[in-house]
Amino acid sequence: MKTATFFIVLFLSLFGLLETINHTKNVIRMGYITGSKLNSDEFKPRHGQRISGAITYARDQINNDSSILPNHTLEFVVAETYSDEIYSIKETVELIDKNISVYIGPQETCVHEGRIAASFNLPMISYVSIS
Repeated sequence: MKTATFFIVLFLSLFGLLETINHTKNVIRMGYITGSKLNSDEFKPRHGQRISGAITYARDQINNDSSILPNHTLEFVVAETYSDEIYSIKETVELIDKNISVYIGPQETCVHEGRIAASFNLPMISYVSIS
Protein backbone atom coordinates (compact mmCIF):
# COMPACT_ATOMS: atom_id res chain seq x y z
CA MET A 1 0.00 0.00 0.00
CA LYS A 2 2.96 2.34 0.45
CA THR A 3 3.35 2.19 -3.32
CA ALA A 4 -0.13 3.66 -3.81
CA THR A 5 0.63 6.46 -1.32
CA PHE A 6 3.90 7.25 -3.06
CA PHE A 7 2.17 7.16 -6.44
CA ILE A 8 -0.46 9.76 -5.42
CA VAL A 9 2.13 12.12 -3.89
CA LEU A 10 4.41 11.77 -6.92
CA PHE A 11 1.53 12.39 -9.31
CA LEU A 12 0.46 15.55 -7.49
CA SER A 13 4.04 16.80 -7.28
CA LEU A 14 4.80 16.20 -10.96
CA PHE A 15 1.93 18.39 -12.03
CA GLY A 16 2.74 21.14 -9.53
CA LEU A 17 -0.62 20.72 -7.87
CA LEU A 18 0.72 21.01 -4.35
CA GLU A 19 1.78 24.58 -5.00
CA THR A 20 -1.30 25.88 -6.80
CA ILE A 21 -4.41 24.18 -5.49
CA ASN A 22 -7.04 25.77 -3.30
CA HIS A 23 -4.74 27.46 -0.78
CA THR A 24 -7.64 28.85 1.22
CA LYS A 25 -8.93 25.43 2.21
CA ASN A 26 -5.84 23.33 1.42
CA VAL A 27 -8.06 20.63 -0.04
CA ILE A 28 -7.06 18.78 -3.17
CA ARG A 29 -10.21 17.36 -4.78
CA MET A 30 -9.49 14.41 -7.02
CA GLY A 31 -12.06 13.03 -9.41
CA TYR A 32 -11.96 9.24 -9.18
CA ILE A 33 -13.58 7.68 -12.25
CA THR A 34 -14.23 4.04 -11.45
CA GLY A 35 -16.01 1.13 -13.04
CA SER A 36 -16.57 -0.93 -9.93
CA LYS A 37 -20.23 -1.76 -10.63
CA LEU A 38 -22.08 -3.16 -13.63
CA ASN A 39 -25.40 -2.08 -15.11
CA SER A 40 -26.21 -5.50 -16.58
CA ASP A 41 -25.41 -9.17 -16.30
CA GLU A 42 -22.80 -8.81 -19.04
CA PHE A 43 -19.31 -9.84 -17.94
CA LYS A 44 -16.78 -7.03 -18.02
CA PRO A 45 -13.56 -6.67 -16.06
CA ARG A 46 -14.10 -4.41 -13.06
CA HIS A 47 -10.63 -3.15 -12.26
CA GLY A 48 -12.20 -0.37 -10.20
CA GLN A 49 -13.09 -2.92 -7.53
CA ARG A 50 -9.45 -3.87 -7.15
CA ILE A 51 -7.97 -0.38 -7.14
CA SER A 52 -10.62 1.35 -4.99
CA GLY A 53 -9.44 -0.20 -1.73
CA ALA A 54 -5.79 0.65 -2.40
CA ILE A 55 -6.51 4.20 -3.47
CA THR A 56 -8.75 4.84 -0.46
CA TYR A 57 -6.11 3.41 1.86
CA ALA A 58 -3.44 5.61 0.26
CA ARG A 59 -5.61 8.71 0.66
CA ASP A 60 -6.21 7.91 4.32
CA GLN A 61 -2.50 7.31 4.94
CA ILE A 62 -1.62 10.63 3.31
CA ASN A 63 -4.31 12.56 5.19
CA ASN A 64 -3.31 11.01 8.53
CA ASP A 65 0.42 11.79 8.21
CA SER A 66 1.04 15.54 8.11
CA SER A 67 4.64 15.01 7.02
CA ILE A 68 3.57 13.64 3.61
CA LEU A 69 1.49 16.59 2.38
CA PRO A 70 1.78 19.31 5.02
CA ASN A 71 -1.23 21.63 5.15
CA HIS A 72 -3.15 19.64 2.51
CA THR A 73 -5.99 17.17 2.60
CA LEU A 74 -6.92 14.83 -0.21
CA GLU A 75 -10.56 14.33 -1.05
CA PHE A 76 -12.12 12.04 -3.64
CA VAL A 77 -15.19 12.77 -5.69
CA VAL A 78 -16.24 9.35 -6.96
CA ALA A 79 -17.84 8.93 -10.37
CA GLU A 80 -19.20 5.48 -11.24
CA THR A 81 -19.05 4.50 -14.93
CA TYR A 82 -20.47 0.96 -14.78
CA SER A 83 -17.55 0.01 -17.08
CA ASP A 84 -19.32 1.82 -19.93
CA GLU A 85 -17.55 4.42 -22.07
CA ILE A 86 -20.65 6.61 -22.50
CA TYR A 87 -21.09 6.84 -18.71
CA SER A 88 -17.38 7.51 -18.39
CA ILE A 89 -17.49 10.48 -20.77
CA LYS A 90 -20.57 11.89 -19.00
CA GLU A 91 -19.01 11.51 -15.55
CA THR A 92 -15.75 13.08 -16.73
CA VAL A 93 -17.62 16.20 -17.82
CA GLU A 94 -19.74 16.33 -14.65
CA LEU A 95 -16.67 16.15 -12.41
CA ILE A 96 -15.50 19.51 -13.76
CA ASP A 97 -18.51 21.16 -12.10
CA LYS A 98 -17.43 19.58 -8.81
CA ASN A 99 -14.22 21.62 -8.71
CA ILE A 100 -11.73 18.81 -9.07
CA SER A 101 -8.03 19.43 -9.64
CA VAL A 102 -7.03 16.06 -11.09
CA TYR A 103 -8.59 12.92 -12.58
CA ILE A 104 -7.75 9.35 -11.62
CA GLY A 105 -9.24 6.85 -14.05
CA PRO A 106 -11.10 5.75 -16.05
CA GLN A 107 -10.66 2.05 -16.68
CA GLU A 108 -12.30 2.12 -20.09
CA THR A 109 -10.77 3.71 -23.13
CA CYS A 110 -9.70 7.18 -22.16
CA VAL A 111 -9.33 8.90 -25.52
CA HIS A 112 -12.37 11.15 -25.09
CA GLU A 113 -11.94 11.56 -21.34
CA GLY A 114 -8.30 12.54 -21.84
CA ARG A 115 -9.29 15.17 -24.38
CA ILE A 116 -11.87 16.57 -21.98
CA ALA A 117 -9.27 16.76 -19.21
CA ALA A 118 -6.74 18.37 -21.54
CA SER A 119 -9.24 20.98 -22.71
CA PHE A 120 -9.58 22.13 -19.08
CA ASN A 121 -5.85 21.75 -18.41
CA LEU A 122 -6.48 19.06 -15.78
CA PRO A 123 -4.04 16.17 -15.36
CA MET A 124 -5.40 12.66 -15.76
CA ILE A 125 -3.88 9.31 -15.02
CA SER A 126 -5.65 6.05 -15.73
CA TYR A 127 -5.07 3.01 -13.56
CA VAL A 128 -6.21 0.77 -16.44
CA SER A 129 -6.66 1.99 -19.97
CA ILE A 130 -7.21 0.06 -23.14
CA SER A 131 -6.29 2.94 -25.44
